[in-house]
Amino acid sequence: MTHYEMAEKLSEKMGVTLEEAKLALEACDWDLLDATLLLEKENGGAQKAEYTTKQEPRKPAAEEDNDGHWRITMRNIGKLICRLVACGNRNRFEISRKGEMVMELPITVMVILLIVAFWVCIPLLVIGLFTGFRYSFSGPEFGRDSINNAMNQAAEAAEKVKDEFKEQH
Repeated sequence: MTHYEMAEKLSEKMGVTLEEAKLALEACDWDLLDATLLLEKENGGAQKAEYTTKQEPRKPAAEEDNDGHWRITMRNIGKLICRLVACGNRNRFEISRKGEMVMELPITVMVILLIVAFWVCIPLLVIGLFTGFRYSFSGPEFGRDSINNAMNQAAEAAEKVKDEFKEQH
């Protein structure tokens, strides 16, 4: 049983917060029975406590570690996704033509569109470059000159290719 599971079990049995259960377990070197007695003593015996000598089936140690590791990993991935979505919502992908703003999308929406409809979005973006559209980013993380300069260079390269094509025909 992991330390978290022990604290959770003690919290349920004794009617205390997880933090109080954890502190009691730490004070008793993670001995569940001693921590139960300590909490009962601190609470003046007011809480109902159940004691048993029944053995609970134990998971192999490697499986316990994997379960805890898996939960921590999934929690960290969830936090990372939340941070990325928040960052994407704070920043914008802007589409303009002849200096006038045509459309502005949160980067989160743009990324979802690229994932879901990659084969439609990329050709549309390229065609947009050849028809005079300009793309840029704005916001606290993506509104940097270096990123927008690269976007302008792509638009200028598309203009050069378009002009060369016109000259040949």
